[in-house]
Amino acid sequence: MKPALILIAIASLLFPLKGNSAGYGISAASSSILMAAQKNTHQNLRVKNRQQAAQMVKGRFNAKVLSVQAARVNGNPGYRAKLLSKDGVVFYVAIDAVTGQMSKR
Repeated sequence: MKPALILIAIASLLFPLKGNSAGYGISAASSSILMAAQKNTHQNLRVKNRQQAAQMVKGRFNAKVLSVQAARVNGNPGYRAKLLSKDGVVFYVAIDAVTGQMSKR
């Protein structure tokens, strides 16, 4: 289970709903807890978005970036980039968003 979902579950036990908050079925308290958890998670990442991941692999592997998509890497959030080398070979690179490590696959 994802940490944000665990926080919502705990918040819903601590702060039971008293009506429907903005039509979403979560209380204001659990909503603010969720936003704080997402902010902390984002701050702990070395690679914060797809564009940053694309720039990293382009620079390291000197290849054309064909696509970048979110993926799990070593159990961490990360990205999977598809690249085209100068000699026409397509290859993939996994980028761990927490550590910033890149590995050719």
